[in-house]
Amino acid sequence: MRRSFRTRATVVAAALLSALALGMTTASAASAFSESYGFYEVGNGGYVQSAGAHTFWLNNGAAGTGGTLACQLFNHAKANNVEHGSGACTVTYFGGEFVWARVYNQAGFGQRIGGEAET
Repeated sequence: MRRSFRTRATVVAAALLSALALGMTTASAASAFSESYGFYEVGNGGYVQSAGAHTFWLNNGAAGTGGTLACQLFNHAKANNVEHGSGACTVTYFGGEFVWARVYNQAGFGQRIGGEAET
């Protein structure tokens, strides 16, 4: 079976576009970073924090017993975004600077808390 030049060109173009799309998807997935931190007992007013500062844009916090939490993305320059929640909280920051991620226990009693931050 003999294929025309047009058919062969279409197949080659489709293969190239597929390879390009796969490469773009892999690159974007590789550039994302997620860090889980904490998930241990802290007293009232205590906090857990990410191991390092990154260009985090999202920080989710959770408590084992549903007490009040504060989620924070901050640095010592100008970024300081905080959101509160009962049992869970989420804060976002789109400034593009390196920030730390924290979750504070504000329940009035000790509880197990942790967080997950994403770039």
